[in-house]
Amino acid sequence: MPGLTIVTAGLEERKCITQALEGQDVCVHAALLWGEIGTELEMRDTAVAAQLFDDAGRAGVRRCMFISSAAVHRPFALEMSEEDRLTTTDYYGATKAAGEIFLRAACATHSIKGVVIRPGPVVGPPAFAGASFRSDQCIANMVTAAIQARPVEVPSGDGRQFCDVAVLAKLTRVLACLENPESTYVCVDSEVLTWEWIARQIVACVNSTSEVRIVPSKQEPIPRFLTQRIAQLLGGSMDSRDALVAHIQTLVQALR
Repeated sequence: MPGLTIVTAGLEERKCITQALEGQDVCVHAALLWGEIGTELEMRDTAVAAQLFDDAGRAGVRRCMFISSAAVHRPFALEMSEEDRLTTTDYYGATKAAGEIFLRAACATHSIKGVVIRPGPVVGPPAFAGASFRSDQCIANMVTAAIQARPVEVPSGDGRQFCDVAVLAKLTRVLACLENPESTYVCVDSEVLTWEWIARQIVACVNSTSEVRIVPSKQEPIPRFLTQRIAQLLGGSMDSRDALVAHIQTLVQALR
C-alpha cells in the first residue's frame, strides 16, 4: 500500500524498534512472544511489552494501544464487563494482565493515552495468502476428529463469545483516531455460540460422517460479557458466525 513501510525485527531488538517509533502518533502492540511456560512466555513477553510502551512514550508517541485478552477475566463470572478488576487463572492471562498494568504505568509516566482491547477467541480467515493464522485448540481438535470420521464430543449448553478478526481490526483503527476513547474495550460477540453449533458446522464443512455427541457440562449457565460499550462505538453488535465458518474452512484445508 502507498505510504506503508514494513520494518522486520524481533521484539527484543530494541534499537530497531525504537527507531521505528520515532515520529509516530500511535503504537499498537498486538504481538506475543510464545515460549516455554515458566521462563519465556510470562517473563520475556511482559518485559518486551513494558519496554515497548516506555520507549513509545520516550519517542513522543501520543497513544499506545494493547491487544490484550478476555483471559484476564478468568475465572469467568456469570456476567462480566470492562469495569471488572483483573483476575486470571493461567500464565497466558497473567502475561496479558501484566502488559496492561505496564501500559498504564507508561501512560502515567509519559502523559500519553492508553487503550486496551480484550478480544475473546479470535476467528476468521487469514487476511491474505500466507498471512499468520492461529486457532483455538478446541476448534482444531474438532476439525481433526471430523476429518478422521471420529465422534465429535461437545459439552451440553456450553459455548463462547467469539471475536471476528475483521471487527477487531476495525475497532483498532477506530480507537487509534477516536478523540476520547474509554480506557478498555472487551471485543466479543453479543451472543454465545455453543460448541454444539460449532461442531455441527464443522461436520457439515468437512462433509463428515462423524456423530456429534453431547456430554454433560459443569458450566451452566454460560458466563457472558456485556457488550454495550463496543456495540455503541461500532454502531451495532458483533456477529462472528460467518467469520467462524470461514475460520473452519481454513482449518479444514490446512489439516487435510
